[in-house]
Amino acid sequence: MRSLRIYISVIAGIMILGACNKFLDVKPKGKLIPGEVADFDHLLDHNYIVQFTFLDNNLGSMPGYLTDNQELSEGIGKVAYKANNHPNIDRYYAYIFRKPYNNPNVSDYFWDWGTYRAAAYFNNVINGINSISGLSTDDDLYARKVISQALAGRAWGYFHHTLLYGPVYKPGGNNNTRTIPYVVSADVGAPMVDLSTQEEVFTLVAQDLHAALVDAPLTTNWPSRPTKAAVQTMLAYYHLFTQKYDSVAYYANLAWTSATASGGAAKVLYNYNDFTWTNPANPIASTIKATDNFLEAANSREILLFRSTDRGAGRSSSSYPSPEFINLFDKVNDLRYQFFFLTAPGYKTTYNGTTYDDGNRVQYYRGSKTQLTCGFTYPELLLMRAEAYARTNKLPEAVADLNLLRQYRYKTGTPQVGIGTQDEVISAVLDERRRELPIGGIKRLLDLKRFVLDTGKPWYKSKIVHTLGTESFEANIDSDFFILNISNTILQYNPQWKIPLDSRPF
Repeated sequence: MRSLRIYISVIAGIMILGACNKFLDVKPKGKLIPGEVADFDHLLDHNYIVQFTFLDNNLGSMPGYLTDNQELSEGIGKVAYKANNHPNIDRYYAYIFRKPYNNPNVSDYFWDWGTYRAAAYFNNVINGINSISGLSTDDDLYARKVISQALAGRAWGYFHHTLLYGPVYKPGGNNNTRTIPYVVSADVGAPMVDLSTQEEVFTLVAQDLHAALVDAPLTTNWPSRPTKAAVQTMLAYYHLFTQKYDSVAYYANLAWTSATASGGAAKVLYNYNDFTWTNPANPIASTIKATDNFLEAANSREILLFRSTDRGAGRSSSSYPSPEFINLFDKVNDLRYQFFFLTAPGYKTTYNGTTYDDGNRVQYYRGSKTQLTCGFTYPELLLMRAEAYARTNKLPEAVADLNLLRQYRYKTGTPQVGIGTQDEVISAVLDERRRELPIGGIKRLLDLKRFVLDTGKPWYKSKIVHTLGTESFEANIDSDFFILNISNTILQYNPQWKIPLDSRPF
């Protein structure tokens, strides 16, 4: 039976370990069929697990173009993307809220190259190790640690996938929309499972994460592999969407406390006051000199769980930072503004006799100066704890966490944030969260989908408005415009899902 075709082909491809490039620089062990725990463990070092998560074939990420973080000029939108038939025109269509965003008759990278290809590895590890009998005590302990990492990886992928391909999750409400298949079998001959409802996905994700937490290792050999602190962070993030903020605080506190037990915050945070340019005369071409050599690496001290994300968003080859995003920063004291917002020539071209010239534009260079992740960073973890404290009215604790991060991001001597009303503190934390997270990718979109439930609050938005020249485009966040659709290339092999093929013109 042909179903989720890429999932099946990946399962088969997994069996030849030496045939693939190693993103994590792990030496191939040769061509073999996994039969020992160590062989399955080795699968978790494959680049396919981390390299294409919610990215297109040019390593951009269309979901970021639905948000309020990015802006397209008329030239970039109408010429670079539309007139030139850009291979990632889905970014432009997302920006103007024109569905379908992707051609429904071609491969969906988020499924074929991202979530389900990674899930194939995780399921092969879990099923394969569970099929091994007669393990010694030491091997059994080793096996459980490996399985825990695979469970956490699978849960991370499916959780984000259901949030992108499903509606706004409403705690205590109706979450019975069928969204994605929660595939747990590595058997290529097994019938494809039915679509789970969003509530069912949330339940299964929680089960996987709690099972992973029991045996999760304290340390791993690379941040693509979840540690116990990473699993705790996933549980904290999960509960941001269930609105169980006491659980967010509980798990975030466990993770932050263990991560900083030896070395304090300086162990997991860069102090931007220590940064300098390697070539101050040309910051755009310069790299940042930090206190170590890992600022641009996946094992940067700030990365807790590594998954690749859009590093080009905010520069004229893809988009610009929106005026709203730029104005979120203190241009004098916030060192992120000093190092990442640089003025450079914008998009310029002549098309059909019309010249489009954006002139010099403030652009966002964080993705070319540092490593980014759509997994988790330690700054995000700290801000999750701060948000949970604020939402449970522990305002002094929330402000203390907020000022701790600001100490590492703002010029020394910048006044600290004071304790205000609960809404003021929550707003301050969420503004800092937005500054800290990647400008592109999935992070801001998923935040917007959870904030839409906070009607009347300062951080609440019901819709997003984009401009393109003199034109304006808007869409409600709690609508189909913020739900990605399953492509026909998947639906046609899964008629049991009873979802009609997408016949809209592209």
